[in-house]
Amino acid sequence: AGSEEFRLISGEQDLTEYLFHTRKNQHFFCKHCGVRAFGVGNETPIGRMYGVNVGCLEGVSEAELSKIPITYVDGMNDRWNEAPAFFSHL
Repeated sequence: AGSEEFRLISGEQDLTEYLFHTRKNQHFFCKHCGVRAFGVGNETPIGRMYGVNVGCLEGVSEAELSKIPITYVDGMNDRWNEAPAFFSHL
């Protein structure tokens, strides 16, 4: 997903960025409660990707949430073009 498909429309001043290990992928947390709001995978085997905590979305109905496409990838086992064997818990 390119940046044209993700827009942060409010709350940027309430976020803090953390860069793990390689410092290439961005993780954004709430400065007040510590919840990870979203992350940007800038360098992954499948290109740039965004991970969004749907609990941080305001004004989105369950019907709208049910239409959001979800792609599961098995990054844990470096099988980025496959879904993990089990993902119902995700």
